[in-house]
Amino acid sequence: GVFGYLGMVFAMGSIVCLGSVVWGHHMFMVGFDLQTTVFFSSVTMIIGIPTGIKVFSWLYMLGGCRFRLRNPIVWWVVGFIFLFTVGGVTGVVLSASVLDSLLHDTWFVVAHFHYVLSLGSYSSVVIYMLWSWPLVTGYTISKFLIQGHWVSSMVGFNLCFFPMHFLGLFGLPRRVCSFDPCFVWLNSFSSWGAMISVCSAFFFLFILWESVVSGRRVLGIWGDSLLSVHLKTVPFMHHETFSKDPVTFFSYSRSGVCFNFGFSVFFSVVWDKACDFISRFNNGKGVIV
Repeated sequence: GVFGYLGMVFAMGSIVCLGSVVWGHHMFMVGFDLQTTVFFSSVTMIIGIPTGIKVFSWLYMLGGCRFRLRNPIVWWVVGFIFLFTVGGVTGVVLSASVLDSLLHDTWFVVAHFHYVLSLGSYSSVVIYMLWSWPLVTGYTISKFLIQGHWVSSMVGFNLCFFPMHFLGLFGLPRRVCSFDPCFVWLNSFSSWGAMISVCSAFFFLFILWESVVSGRRVLGIWGDSLLSVHLKTVPFMHHETFSKDPVTFFSYSRSGVCFNFGFSVFFSVVWDKACDFISRFNNGKGVIV
């Protein structure tokens, strides 16, 4: 279907192809002729279609997965989808060259690219850290602290950047040091949100430090592909009843995505293949490790 595996693959491929020809939407005010302006504006609008397919595919995946709502990674995934969607919707607004000519030098554009770039990138980094930190360090992260970090981050992000949409629509230009006093209250919200966001970033560093100091060890060894480690490390809801050899990679099914603990198996297979490849050029003498 459109929102299945192939739909996601074609959507990402379309974004890669269309993304290479939308650079002109940053330059509507440099004096493009009418045909060039219409081309870049149209392509920028069209790229919103595969982007929407990706967003709804993510939501479809979350709806079909078996997960716990208290899982902090799920919270951050939902937060990322929300932030990315807000940035995408405002991007469609700015894709119209007529509107962009009015909003290009206002705070509306600042809010748009921060929602797309800064907040989406930061959320991706946090999700990766939460997923890989126990595997790399062997220590668990406090779920309670991560939930508090998510709340503080979402409040700070949206309190900082969402009012900028209204500031831009009201005509407040960026890169100015003085502005009309009627904008003070919205700027105050943005300032408070910025401070909360900075505090949440330092709070995340504290959470990582706390996980190491507390010494809460993960049951499992990095690089170990034993089935016993798989069964004891992966939560019970993600276990499978193996009628044949166990699946040690990401498996896709009708009920959603079943996340299997296959990272260590992947690196073990890569290492074995590399040793076999080197031994062929070593006249079968093998590799000393």
